[in-house]
Amino acid sequence: MENELYKIRSFLIGVAESGAARVLKDYNPKGDRLTQRQAFEFFKQRDTQFGGEFTHGEAWVRRMVEEGHLHPVRLGKAKNSPLYYSKAELLAVRAACDAYEMGIFNGTKL
Repeated sequence: MENELYKIRSFLIGVAESGAARVLKDYNPKGDRLTQRQAFEFFKQRDTQFGGEFTHGEAWVRRMVEEGHLHPVRLGKAKNSPLYYSKAELLAVRAACDAYEMGIFNGTKL
């Protein structure tokens, strides 16, 4: 039972973080942008913040882009202009992936 409560609590924290990031994006769109390198570092800091394992790295971000879950934007017209990611979108995808991996919705019709 305790493990289930931990899973639900972790999921709800992720959803709350995602919602807060979305509100901040609406008020400050430029503050929501991260370059690709910053996105990789963002997850490294978040994963290891409380002694956790670093699992959402460069390969994870690239896989989410390939699968169509993340949508980086290139603001410049040049081929080598940087890709930008949305913090709100990064957090939402991470929360969804964590919920899937923890089986939060197993046994439901979602």
